[in-house]
Amino acid sequence: MGFNMEWVANEPILIATATGLIAADDFKMMFDTVAKMIDGLDGKIYRIADYTAADSSFMDIIKTVKVVSTQSAGSTADPRIQTVYVGTSQWISLARTALQQPQFGGIMVPTFHDLADALVFARKEIAKAQEQISA
Repeated sequence: MGFNMEWVANEPILIATATGLIAADDFKMMFDTVAKMIDGLDGKIYRIADYTAADSSFMDIIKTVKVVSTQSAGSTADPRIQTVYVGTSQWISLARTALQQPQFGGIMVPTFHDLADALVFARKEIAKAQEQISA
């Protein structure tokens, strides 16, 4: 079905909630939307991709990993973004493992079972970055 994009108020956290069957084109559209949403913003953006209400196919995950590895704006490889996954499906594990491989960019994607834990992680990382700036 697609992604719903929502900023967390007053925080550099963007939640991308996926619902239904997600295809490679849905990921491409999400990356394009994210690129537009973060254009001109300073600092790291935490995109929490919540897949708890979504499904995909093996081929769509592989196609998406290939798109990510091309360093496209708004994607998981975009250096302005720290992607965090939420969900428990086999596809999340497959995507995370593939992205860690050197040929796909060696990207580490923290993964959590629920949105609350992902938000705690993002907020801790933001606080660490703020402390480094203040020091």
